[in-house]
Amino acid sequence: MTGRATEDALDALHGLLAGVLKDELEAAMKASKEQNIPVNPQLLDKVMKFLAQNGVDAPKSAPRVDALAQTLTDLDLDAEVLGVPH
Repeated sequence: MTGRATEDALDALHGLLAGVLKDELEAAMKASKEQNIPVNPQLLDKVMKFLAQNGVDAPKSAPRVDALAQTLTDLDLDAEVLGVPH
């Protein structure tokens, strides 16, 4: 055994990470709207870095990346940065 992950395993891990980031962002957005809790800038940074590393126009074979990008577009970044309540 070489100790290297298979491409399928890496693809699965990549998809899992996209899903976790999407879920975290959705939960943070919900808390922001319902409880006026600002979205953590570190979470936004992680999401944006993940998207940048995967390209804005990720292939259709990566639906979780597309879903994550859509969730980010639903967020009013100006309001989050300025701390404006929803």
